[in-house]
Amino acid sequence: MTDYLLVHGAGQGAWSWGPVWGHLTAPEDHPPTLHKPRRANRVHPLDLPGHGADAGGDTAAVRLEECVQSITRAVEREDLKDLVLVGHGFAGSLVVQAASEMAVPPKRVVLVAGIVPAPQRPLISACSSRTRTAFRMVSMLSSMSRQDVRMPSYVINEYLCNGIDSMEVVQMMGFFGPMPTRVMKSRLPMENIELPCPVTYVVLTQDKVIASDLQARIAKRFNGVETVEIDSCHQVMAQRPKELAEVLLRYS
Repeated sequence: MTDYLLVHGAGQGAWSWGPVWGHLTAPEDHPPTLHKPRRANRVHPLDLPGHGADAGGDTAAVRLEECVQSITRAVEREDLKDLVLVGHGFAGSLVVQAASEMAVPPKRVVLVAGIVPAPQRPLISACSSRTRTAFRMVSMLSSMSRQDVRMPSYVINEYLCNGIDSMEVVQMMGFFGPMPTRVMKSRLPMENIELPCPVTYVVLTQDKVIASDLQARIAKRFNGVETVEIDSCHQVMAQRPKELAEVLLRYS
């Protein structure tokens, strides 16, 4: 039986995986046939520190090490076995670091438009120059106002959720939380990008947060990486949840 740990992107939470979770856990037959036992996978969406249900604290001050520890502790706490570890966006760096520290490595790491810099480089350095500039500006304004950095609604509409029905975006808008600015500025601690398990990189071809060609370059940092493309914006969990779930189920 394969277990999945799903780790969300910046400013989001376990909530973002809802549609994908549904496709991963739904029976093949509706209703399930009585004579055929259903093989259920455990699917655990995680709220990183300062995100989702844990967003009551100072998200901007959350440290990279805290996020990595929350991943490894979730694996131990939930006793996840035969693990497929999935990271979306900035969580790509977190799951890569966590996989390198686990006593029992996952059987596969899946990076969904994963933002993974070169070793010892800040996470934000893996993004495009436009994204880096926007992040610096928003961070500066946040520092001056002493308020958490939140993604403006136009950024969510035009960059994260481009191509998604406007009413669906409205329904999601209120769930987006503060940005983990300290994590984004932190350096990836790894000395090299060698993992003790296979890696799949899911390239999102319509992504405006991290362009598909940049995603492809990040993917090539991993030896023997398997690359899969999905025609989606950055918020693939909302736009193409079934397609993403089908990719993940390949490794069950």
